[in-house]
Amino acid sequence: MRNRKWLSAGLAALVALPLALAGCGGNQAEGTTSPAASTAPGAAAKKEPIKLTMWGGVPPENGPQTVVDNWNKQNPDIQVEYVRFVNDDAGNLKLDTALISNQPVDMFMSYDYSLYEKRIKAGNALDLSKFTDYNVDQKMGTGASLWKVDGKYYGVPTQKGLSFVWLNKDMLDAKGLKVPTDWGLDEFRDYANKLKGDKVWGAAQSDYYFNVPINGSMLKQGLQLTKPDGTSAFDNPLTVKALQVYSDMMFKDKSIMPHTEQITSKPALDQMFVKGETAMIFSTNQIFRTTNNIKDYPRTFKVSAAPAPKVNKDQTDYINAGGLGDVLSINPHTKNPEAAWKFIKWYSDTGMLPMAAGGRVPSSKDFPVDEAISLMFKGVENTYDIDSIKRVMFGSLPLGLSRMDKKTGIEQQVIYDKVFTQKLTPDEGAKELARVHNENLQAAKK
Repeated sequence: MRNRKWLSAGLAALVALPLALAGCGGNQAEGTTSPAASTAPGAAAKKEPIKLTMWGGVPPENGPQTVVDNWNKQNPDIQVEYVRFVNDDAGNLKLDTALISNQPVDMFMSYDYSLYEKRIKAGNALDLSKFTDYNVDQKMGTGASLWKVDGKYYGVPTQKGLSFVWLNKDMLDAKGLKVPTDWGLDEFRDYANKLKGDKVWGAAQSDYYFNVPINGSMLKQGLQLTKPDGTSAFDNPLTVKALQVYSDMMFKDKSIMPHTEQITSKPALDQMFVKGETAMIFSTNQIFRTTNNIKDYPRTFKVSAAPAPKVNKDQTDYINAGGLGDVLSINPHTKNPEAAWKFIKWYSDTGMLPMAAGGRVPSSKDFPVDEAISLMFKGVENTYDIDSIKRVMFGSLPLGLSRMDKKTGIEQQVIYDKVFTQKLTPDEGAKELARVHNENLQAAKK
C-alpha cells in the first residue's frame, strides 16, 4: 500500500512539472509559443496590427480618408491613419518639425521639389533603392526621373500635374473647328480669334499659364531653364514670340481679356468658362471643382480638352511643364518600412482611385484609367467629351518638372505684368526675364 501511494505521488509530480513550465510564458523569447499553449483552445494571443501614419496636404474628405479606409478593410494586419497638413509654408514647417522631432510620421507627401530635396538632405526620406520589386521609371514614365536625387528615388511620384486647355465643344462645333490634338500659339491665337463673340472672350488664362509654353520650350536645355553654359535661357526667340502672341491677342485681336482689366476686375475665370463667357480656358485639373458642379454652375455645353500649345507647332523637343507630383516618401525612422512600402505600391497602382474624383490624375501606367475617368465625371459624364480628356490627361505627353528657383518664378509674373501693360516690349521682356534669372542663379552659387 505504501509503495502504491509513493507511485501515485511520483506520477502526479511528473505531470505537474511540464504544466508548470508551460505556464512560465514570460521566460520565453518574444513571438514564440509553447507546445502546450499552441494546443489549448483560445490560448494564442491575438497579434496587434502594425499602425502607420500617412501625412498629406489634401483634405481627408477629398479622397484620402476613403483611400485609407479601403486599405484598412483589406489589410487588418496593417492599419493606416491619415494626417492632414496644409500645403503652405506653415503646413510644410509642421511636417518638417514632426519629422525631425520623431513624431509619428511613417509616410508623407511632398508637393514641391525644393522641399522634397531638403527633406532628403536632412535624412528624412528613405532611399527606395533597397526595394527591388517596383520599377518607378517603368511604372511612371520618363517624367518620374526628375524626382531622382543623386540618381536615386526617395519617393514615388504618384500623380500627373499637367496644364492644358479646356474648350467649349458646342462653340467649336458651331464654328466647324476640331478639338486640337497638337498645336502651337499661332493656332491657339487663330482659334481664340474665331471663337470670340459678343460678350464672349476667345480665351482666358491667369498669369501662371503664360509660363507654360515659355518654360516648356526650354526644359530640354536643363531643369533650371539654362543654356549649356549655365546662364539663363529666357533670352531666346521662343520667349519673345510667346510674349508677342499674347500681346497681339490682347491689343490687336481683343480675343483675350486685357491684362489691366484682369488685374482690376479679378474675374473668376473658371466661372466665366462655365457661364459661356469664354470659349477656352488654360487650367489644370483643379477646374473640375467648377465644371463638375452643375448644381451651382449649371451649363448645357460639352467640355473638351486639348494639350497646352507649344510656342511653335513643329517643336519636337517641347516638354509639358508641370510633370509628375504628389511624391509619397517613407520616413527612414519608421519601425515598419516594409509595411509602408507595401502601402505605397498599392496606393500608386490602384489605391489612390478615390483621389481621382477630385481630379488627381494617377501617373502609374497600371492604373485603371476607365475607373478613374468614371469617378472623375460620375453623374456628369454626358457633359464632357470623354475621348479628348482621356487623350490629354492619360496620354503620353512628355512631361517635365521645372526646378527654377521660387524667386525667379515670382519675378516672372512681375515682368509679364509690364509686358502686358505695354511698359516693356516682348523683346525687352525676354531680356529682363534672363537678367533676373541670371542674378538669382549667381546668388544661389554663393
